[in-house]
Amino acid sequence: MTKFSIGNKEFVNFLSNFGKDLVDIVIKVTKSNISASAAKSTHYIYRKVDCEPEETGKVYITDIPKVKNYLSTVKSDNITVSQSSKTGTLHIRGKDTSLQLPTSSFIESQKKVGIIEKAIADSKESMWRSWFHTPLTHHAKVEANALRPVSGFGKVLGDKINCKTEFDSDGQEFIIRGGKKETGKMFVRASLTDVESNSTFARSAFDKWLPQLLSHLPSGQIDMHTGDETVLILEQPSTGFLMIVIDQEYEED
Repeated sequence: MTKFSIGNKEFVNFLSNFGKDLVDIVIKVTKSNISASAAKSTHYIYRKVDCEPEETGKVYITDIPKVKNYLSTVKSDNITVSQSSKTGTLHIRGKDTSLQLPTSSFIESQKKVGIIEKAIADSKESMWRSWFHTPLTHHAKVEANALRPVSGFGKVLGDKINCKTEFDSDGQEFIIRGGKKETGKMFVRASLTDVESNSTFARSAFDKWLPQLLSHLPSGQIDMHTGDETVLILEQPSTGFLMIVIDQEYEED
């Protein structure tokens, strides 16, 4: 029986920070925290948060929207989560209410986790100097708050937008732009520190998922690793947070 207790708000925030479309996840419970990773063709996210474990192991959730809807009705500050096995019933208990949900042996968000985490291990071994044999040539630190205004792209330009990034080593800026010349463009410029690169610029292209993902960054300073026409890696070693946003083919405006 895997079992842990956690603050209601903390658990909702944890489940919400893997992207709004996530419906299932596997949570690992250790002696001091819970952690989880999710992977899609567009991105990979790993997060962890402190909790009060009673029994370590794994918890399998196959209906995150229903869990979050239940938690919104819970009046107590803390909740308890338990599960006996991978396909066992998921139990979530508040002070006066409880929820029981069936689970499935198939977790969609885990299909690509294995191959991505192998690439992460290889990339970390190279000190984030490569990704699937593609050079990561530009490195810096950036404040999460400086990237969050990108979430406004959707309100201004609509949901169906392309995003492009430019790492400017000389100007020590990371520039994100959304939209097209014909429909309008919006720019966000984030100051960089501890810049390391072997060339002035590195440019990459992303789709509409980039603004939404960047809105879920943890507060504080983030380590950034990228290169020309490749992924954007954002890491916060102090909290264990890791996000990898997958690039798409770059086309000139």
